[in-house]
Amino acid sequence: MYDYVTFERQYGSGGQEIATKLSERLGYKLYDRGVLVETCKRMDMDYAYIHELDETAPSKLFFRAPGSNLSLEEQIYNTEVEVIKEAAQSAGCIFVGRCASEVLKDKKVLRVFVTASEEYRLGRAVSVENIPKDKAEDEMRKVDKRREKFFVSHAGSNWKSPEYFDLIINSGSIGIDAAVDMLEKIIKG
Repeated sequence: MYDYVTFERQYGSGGQEIATKLSERLGYKLYDRGVLVETCKRMDMDYAYIHELDETAPSKLFFRAPGSNLSLEEQIYNTEVEVIKEAAQSAGCIFVGRCASEVLKDKKVLRVFVTASEEYRLGRAVSVENIPKDKAEDEMRKVDKRREKFFVSHAGSNWKSPEYFDLIINSGSIGIDAAVDMLEKIIKG
């Protein structure tokens, strides 16, 4: 049995939905945007502002926060690491994004990457994320590029690497519910 599950996901792949349904089914605590909310509280910063910088690779030197040797993105990430480690003091957690798989690499964690075809992801971007059809492709590429740079920066591995992840799920091929069913069986052993 796995004590923790971490998800990295392509935009529109349904990774968030899979994680949410899995947490409900297993009774695991879900940490997704809540990590960011707690980070905002600890840093005494506005959610909308921090959200724009979340899962963003560190800036160049000239974008350092005043009075700090760390960029604001690095300060956000370091605070998120603290939040993730504190949450992981109790087993039975699912983390979405934020390189939690790297943060928890010394624990019994199932590292999952969720992908899907571009067509499937674009369809979900429009129908689930409510992105206008004419903007969905640009949004998908922008978010995926940002997530990939963030992951490479903090995990030092290829974002979609089969060597890094324990399981890569194509949600467009097997479906959201089948992915949840499969993960439940794997986690329960």
